[in-house]
Amino acid sequence: MTTHAPIRLRKTKAGFTLVEVVIALGILVVMITGFMAVFGPAARTIKKTLSTDEASRLQATLELELRTVREGRERRRYQGDPFQKAIDWIAQSEQQGETIIIYKYRAIPGQFRNDGTLAPADRTLAISGRDFLVQPMVRRLSDPLFEEDLQAVEGRIFFVKLRQLVYEGQGLRVTDEPGTIVDPNVPGQDFAQNPQSYPEAVIAFEAEYYSLPTKTFAYLSNAFDPANFTRPIFSRNLVVRR
Repeated sequence: MTTHAPIRLRKTKAGFTLVEVVIALGILVVMITGFMAVFGPAARTIKKTLSTDEASRLQATLELELRTVREGRERRRYQGDPFQKAIDWIAQSEQQGETIIIYKYRAIPGQFRNDGTLAPADRTLAISGRDFLVQPMVRRLSDPLFEEDLQAVEGRIFFVKLRQLVYEGQGLRVTDEPGTIVDPNVPGQDFAQNPQSYPEAVIAFEAEYYSLPTKTFAYLSNAFDPANFTRPIFSRNLVVRR
């Protein structure tokens, strides 16, 4: 009787050849290219829409603040005249310490401070609408209540530079002298310190909006200098009336 030795089968390792890998990579590149072609414009449209909405919100918040004289030190300083406040803020917006800051913060419903604004809410309060409201706000850096609000800020913080527009030929241009308010038709005398003598009923100005890199009060009160920022995220031409 003859016996046969067991036949040992050689196991082969499954894998991809170099050609197969190259083909797979080519297919992947084509798929990614197609994905970007379809969704790239949509992503840009969404980003543009969000930027437009944010710009509109910041613009509306600033315009409202320039028409409002708050209780307390503002009412004493401006004698209840919002036009005088607007001139002061436009003229001083590029000065260190007087920078105009725009932000949103958590506020306690119904709890008002001396200037009529809502007190900032503790971050442990979690239910929006019951424990806190998200309140848009504009303050100058020199405002003592700004540091309180900063502890409850939601989202990004922006600051804005304002500069008067004057007539040149058939259009308007930004004045060469920050910190001044002049007759837009015949630039010359500075009315920043005497707004009652300003000869026009309106002031046209350009507002440049910038995003702040940090929310810390130590940076804003010491190292921050608005002159170091030269690329606004957007700008708008606005008007303030008597």
